Amino acid sequence: MDSFVAVGRLMRTHGIFGDILCKPLTHDFERHSLLKKVYLELSNGEIKEAFISHSETYNFLWKFHFEGFNSPELIQPFVNAHVLVPESERLPLPEGQFYFSDFENFEAVDKEGNLLGKVLSAQEMPSVNVFNLLIKDQEIAAPWIDDCILNIDMENKKIVVELDYIKTLIT
Repeated sequence: MDSFVAVGRLMRTHGIFGDILCKPLTHDFERHSLLKKVYLELSNGEIKEAFISHSETYNFLWKFHFEGFNSPELIQPFVNAHVLVPESERLPLPEGQFYFSDFENFEAVDKEGNLLGKVLSAQEMPSVNVFNLLIKDQEIAAPWIDDCILNIDMENKKIVVELDYIKTLIT
């Protein structure tokens, strides 16, 4: 079975016919028109299969109607659910752009190439994106800025970290 990637997050019901608004989590705003069979990850971690019978844009959001959910009361349990697709359906990114999940299990090395640890994940934060690193059995959040992350080597699955910058984060 494929693993999944999130392409949107359901926000709130819309109207009286069971429509729901969705915040896109993908680089392709028109992606909604390709979505038919999706999976919904509820806040409790449960994943449900769902079928989109109609989708359209609504300002900077998507508006979905799911088969069999014809009232706000029926669609309400899906508010805040993530809309998932199998990873095999993930769209390729333009040159020079990356999915955060691409960095999982990269090695974190210093300027001399010495192994420091590994990348657990990369994530978007309000002020700056970060790499969550495991170094010396400790998880640290290294800001994705030029002073800290010196180089990203996609081919060899390594990021070069400025050791002096993160020393204060390691106890």
